[in-house]
Amino acid sequence: MYIRNDTHDITMYRIPDDGILERAIRTVVKKEGHIRSQSEMKELVMNELRKDDTDYRTSGERIRKMAIERNILRVEIEYNSRDDRSLPDVCPVCGYPMTAMDNTTLDGQDTKIGRRCTKCPYHTGLKRRTPGRYTFSKGAPTKKGMSAKDRIAMIREAEKLMKKSASMVESAVKGTEHGTRGKNCARSIKKLISSRKESDSLANIIKDIEFSDSEHPEWTQPLVSVKNSNLKDIK
Repeated sequence: MYIRNDTHDITMYRIPDDGILERAIRTVVKKEGHIRSQSEMKELVMNELRKDDTDYRTSGERIRKMAIERNILRVEIEYNSRDDRSLPDVCPVCGYPMTAMDNTTLDGQDTKIGRRCTKCPYHTGLKRRTPGRYTFSKGAPTKKGMSAKDRIAMIREAEKLMKKSASMVESAVKGTEHGTRGKNCARSIKKLISSRKESDSLANIIKDIEFSDSEHPEWTQPLVSVKNSNLKDIK
């Protein structure tokens, strides 16, 4: 690939493929152990890449996302707050989907309190937080890249969508010759959500996830990720 600079000279550059970039990131993390910022991470990775080809170029964002996606390191996030009530559907840190964070009120109603990433430590309340600084360090990230709490939250979101689907199917054929079939379909969907007898129901999947995470029962886990005094999320 080519890029034209301000003096109108043409400079050639190459983009490393995923395998080459991953190896460079792993080498850097193994050597350094702790990296204080994304710009430092980019500089170290670029130095490693240029040992193979001086024309290699890549962005700090691509390096960060690959390191998180492939569970290469631990990342800490420092946040900035802004007066914005819109919440992201896609994580601004790693690009994975966001899921709702719910809480139960005293009268038993569910209320949304924000969103959290399904992959990395990023989360935000109803007042949006934006990542301000990253710190990277050697060490295994959260088991399988997602906690039991995050997995259950995703299934809860699926449950809400399935309930809505059941209601839509039933309403769509109500008053027609297909009304009975619509009711049966809605009943099957609801059974798949809540049945205690069906092993593949959402209710039983949630119970199994809770059981497999029994070393750290759900009621002992904080609603949001652990923070230190500098408002960092730690993965």
